[in-house]
Amino acid sequence: MNHFNPAEWLLIRAFATIGMVMANTRAILLMTAAMASFAISDAFINRASASIPTGQLLAISSAISFAVFFAVLLRNGHSLFTKEVFHRAVMIRTGGEVFGSLGYVMALTLIPLATASALLQAQPLAVTLAAAFFLGERVGVRRWTAVGIGFFGVLLIIRPGATTFDPNMLWALLGVAGLTARDLGTRMLPKTITTPFVSAWALLLLTVLGLVISPFEDPWQPIDIAVFGWLIGISLMVVLAFYCITGALRIGEISAIAPFRYTRMVFALFIAIVFLGEFPDTWTWVGILLIVGSGIYAFIRERQIQTLAARKA
Repeated sequence: MNHFNPAEWLLIRAFATIGMVMANTRAILLMTAAMASFAISDAFINRASASIPTGQLLAISSAISFAVFFAVLLRNGHSLFTKEVFHRAVMIRTGGEVFGSLGYVMALTLIPLATASALLQAQPLAVTLAAAFFLGERVGVRRWTAVGIGFFGVLLIIRPGATTFDPNMLWALLGVAGLTARDLGTRMLPKTITTPFVSAWALLLLTVLGLVISPFEDPWQPIDIAVFGWLIGISLMVVLAFYCITGALRIGEISAIAPFRYTRMVFALFIAIVFLGEFPDTWTWVGILLIVGSGIYAFIRERQIQTLAARKA
């Protein structure tokens, strides 16, 4: 057993603290880059949907992203067709990814980018709610209050019953529900099942889904250089976001980087206002502030609880 004098122990603790701070800083930068990539991808979807049907957009962009992850699997010597695809966690995650992506893509094609992005910010709060009900995680009164305030913000944006209510906003709520199931499935995944494996399967099924819904929409349209650029941009931004968010989760503390998921809303608002000419109304701004504020508070409260538990241990 090694013994250190107080000076050596303080020096070791100082270097360990500096190392963690540097790791968290890198992780925060990666998480922010991932959110920027997602926001740019959302804007590309919004632009591409003006020229081609949703099914065609979903099928082509998902196929391109699938090809990238499939190549990663092959490079790592892994197979796509294994019995792990029938693992309960994989099926929950894949199903959630498919329906969540469908809902969110449909929302991006039918409602303003800023509104769709704002509603998606309720997803971390929905994960807290679902984890309490389905995974038995303990949630205190303060976090329950934060969840309630966040969902009140969602109602302010949607405003059911008002003359401004747009039923297409419900697609965004389907996105929230599906992506919540995806995150729950991800928490249940064994360490032996890789992220490229589950991502490839989700994208493969999204490609098939795009082909299935295509006959119920307008015929496939010719793809010119501009639209092809949007589709390539969607796929590359999704892949870049995947690698950035994976890197962030591997090197940083989740409680430190989780609040930076909300930078996606900042990027989305900037793109919507500057490039798309969208200006959210007053109630939408209030809803955004409630959703983001309550979500950040929930993350901070969770970190406080984890710190107290570690001290008691």
